[in-house]
Amino acid sequence: MKIEYDKVGEYYFPNLTVKEKKINLSKYGRMKLQYMKKYQKILYTNLLTSGGLYEYVETIDHQANALYDKLLVDMKRQRNITEELKEENQMLWIQEMNNIDACINEIIYDEYIYN
Repeated sequence: MKIEYDKVGEYYFPNLTVKEKKINLSKYGRMKLQYMKKYQKILYTNLLTSGGLYEYVETIDHQANALYDKLLVDMKRQRNITEELKEENQMLWIQEMNNIDACINEIIYDEYIYN
């Protein structure tokens, strides 16, 4: 492995770069990345320098989205929220869906983001 150097003034500095893989993260992946930068600096730095940061965040993102989809279906079934309710009483349907969304987000934040 050959290390390249850049000359700055009279000094030579190694040209060190971290290859970042371009990935598309949803809300949960971006939240986990920001949380790690701010509150889990050692873990963030270790994963960044080893090259596993984006794979780790992408895994968290996929798991959180899968859990969201599963919980959404389960909670809609438990609360008997159907398309018929949406047609009959839209405001009640919106209230229930917002409540479900808030509940699911709290679960995901506790399980994946702030852990």
